[in-house]
Amino acid sequence: MKLPSDVAVDQSGRIFILDGTADTVRVYSPKGEQIFTLGGAGILKQPLGIDVSPGGDVVVADSGNHRLALFAAEEKTPHYIDVPSSVNGKPSDPTDVNFGPDNTYIVVDNDNHRVVSMNRSGKLLWSTGTMGRNPGEFRFPFLIDIDRLGRIYIVEAINTRVQVLESNGKFARFIGEWGIEPGQFFRPKGVVVNEKNEVFISDSYLGVVQVFKREGGLIGVVGDSNGKITKFKTPVGMAISGNRLYVVEMFNNRVLILERQGQ
Repeated sequence: MKLPSDVAVDQSGRIFILDGTADTVRVYSPKGEQIFTLGGAGILKQPLGIDVSPGGDVVVADSGNHRLALFAAEEKTPHYIDVPSSVNGKPSDPTDVNFGPDNTYIVVDNDNHRVVSMNRSGKLLWSTGTMGRNPGEFRFPFLIDIDRLGRIYIVEAINTRVQVLESNGKFARFIGEWGIEPGQFFRPKGVVVNEKNEVFISDSYLGVVQVFKREGGLIGVVGDSNGKITKFKTPVGMAISGNRLYVVEMFNNRVLILERQGQ
């Protein structure tokens, strides 16, 4: 694979890696053996974000085609769902998508600086965001995750923060700010929330993954059992399954898997 951007893990432990330069999702066994692929040229175009539902459905942010591609569980032919253009008619630029509550999709629209909620038929339920730095505003939002209560965590690489929304799209809080000290970001790219509502945020420039409380306080930096910080090469998208953290290292063309000890 070349320059992967995102990763997801299904209930059986299979690993779905988005190889966007090949317009392909590569699927691996829990042991790391490639078992099949989804997509390909003419099916996906410059995809960036991916999610897998508890039932095994796979949804891809098909950025270059301004749409979502839904692969039903164990199916290889997708169903497409267009992401609506902005109110001024600018085409959508979906860079990530998550399965939301009540059979919805939560989609990041990067070029239009917004987050939208759609039902499974593609009907727009709500849209929030314009370009800016204030609460409810974004500058090129990129990847997202949703916690157990439906709160939405959006990485803003240019605004150097994660913005948290309630499940209805209303602003909740910011996590982080610009800087190179613990609790700060230089170029945040990925976010994932575990079952304890701990928020893991990757920084592609600093090469670290920091962990925060839901309310925004810093817990620490991912490292080994001796306290040595783990350094990644351009960490981007992430996933969590059980006590394992999956981190896309874009410039190493791989996913690094770390196991949490003592849990």
